[in-house]
Amino acid sequence: MDTKLLKRLREETGAGMLECKKALEQTNDHYEEALKILTETVHKTEGNARVASKGLTNIVIQGDEAILYEVNAETDFVAKNEHFQKLMKELGINLVASKVNNVKDALKFVIDGVTVEEKIQRTSAIIKENAYLRRFYRVKKTMHQGFGSYVHLGGKISTLVILCDDQKDIANSLAMQVAANSPIYIHPELIDQDTINYEKFMYEKTNGSFDEQKFKNHLNDLCLLTQPYIKNPSITVGELLKEKEMDVIDFFRFELGQGIENKLNCRLDVPCDGSDITVMPIY
Repeated sequence: MDTKLLKRLREETGAGMLECKKALEQTNDHYEEALKILTETVHKTEGNARVASKGLTNIVIQGDEAILYEVNAETDFVAKNEHFQKLMKELGINLVASKVNNVKDALKFVIDGVTVEEKIQRTSAIIKENAYLRRFYRVKKTMHQGFGSYVHLGGKISTLVILCDDQKDIANSLAMQVAANSPIYIHPELIDQDTINYEKFMYEKTNGSFDEQKFKNHLNDLCLLTQPYIKNPSITVGELLKEKEMDVIDFFRFELGQGIENKLNCRLDVPCDGSDITVMPIY
């Protein structure tokens, strides 16, 4: 048996000595086949029945393009796992330099002879948790526009702001604003009527009644330009940009688990047919 292959297999998969040795023996020291065996037959713990809503988000900028992406796993621990962090870094470096624009194409993209999907599966085998690429988005700007970015808590939230001018300090400050205050829209005047009607419906549903002035204040809180500027709350973001003669083109905000935080964890081997089962919220 090739001891170098054995060592490499252990380092890449995190599997035990006996498991690696057995896989190499079964494949006559064929590394890729042994790796496939270990990846496909990984012993998944009972935790794998949980919804994968943890993990990390990230943003990578290269020239006039940026990518935002999120890889989910099952527990908070993966955020500090060296193998998971390595995966996030490799995905960012390689995908930003590619031409892929969505999750489907990103999963098919090949890095060092292995597709992104296979690379994630291998990492999943090492960390003993289900992992998957949940979101991937590419943003392009013109040469004269500027990017601002901010990553909060090592990847819990990633934000990107595009300004009409390349003013990095202001753009980065606004990216921090987007992370902290979670705006949904740019300005109330730019919201279409159908969306306004929806926000009115949700406001009345949440509050039990409708007040025009309070709703207007609520809408201002949802819009980036009408929010108080976090570095000087005496002015709004819109007033700041007017003073600087600048405009926001767009902004993006990825928060870990966004959109799936209300799902429930349940044992997948229990039929969810209306019978009584024990469920536990993700959070």
